[in-house]
Amino acid sequence: MRCEQVRDRIGMLIDGELAAGERDAVIEHAAACAECEHYRNELLRLRHHLQQARKVAPSGLSDRISARLSVAALDMQSRDETPAEPRARWTRTAFMQGLASYIPQAAAVLLACAISIAGTLWWTHRTDQQESLAHDVLAAHVRSLLQDNAVQIASLDTHTVKPWFAGRLEFSPVVKDLSSEGFQLIGGRLDYVDGQRVAALVYRRRLHQISVFVWPSADRSAPGYSAKVDGFNLLGWSKASLTYWAVSDLNEGELRELQALY
Repeated sequence: MRCEQVRDRIGMLIDGELAAGERDAVIEHAAACAECEHYRNELLRLRHHLQQARKVAPSGLSDRISARLSVAALDMQSRDETPAEPRARWTRTAFMQGLASYIPQAAAVLLACAISIAGTLWWTHRTDQQESLAHDVLAAHVRSLLQDNAVQIASLDTHTVKPWFAGRLEFSPVVKDLSSEGFQLIGGRLDYVDGQRVAALVYRRRLHQISVFVWPSADRSAPGYSAKVDGFNLLGWSKASLTYWAVSDLNEGELRELQALY
């Protein structure tokens, strides 16, 4: 199963709504895929918070309500013999006491709603951020394809490419020689993604050009990202305080091979 298919089913897996065969396939994929496992854990954590926010009705609540209803019925029967003002005062007191007994339950419901809304807003914001980044890196990759030369420093040697970034960036990008694994380093360049200067490393696999963008990570726990847009596969991940995005028209399986090597 693909990651997007698994993530569509993880919620149903947590709620116990999947058939046995499909459930086993989702569990097996999540165990082998760090991004899908992280997504599942986030849903489980949010569900745990919601469960903790719920509060079971106090024991004896039903008996107390029945008793108060009985007292109210007797009061109605004797209303002609009871002075109006004391009866009204007793009714107000009983009403306030009954209302107060429901305050903890109401507070728990409001808290659960607040947590649910906050979780939804957080996930929506996170998704919007990733979609914006995906747009930026795809645009940068396409720009490089339109140029006569996709690199500013052309070399197969990591010891030539990596030092070239010194003084041009405020961090040192990871530059790997992956030629033995079928990904030939072409060189590197500077690019602009998400409002900042980033390192862009260019690899080639057969006739496919791959751009790997690198910059410091602001969120070590950021979940992975994968998408296919206009024939290009995009992968995003974080590792060792660095954010990586790989873009290419190479198929997703081979692009994930490069991701695993980083």
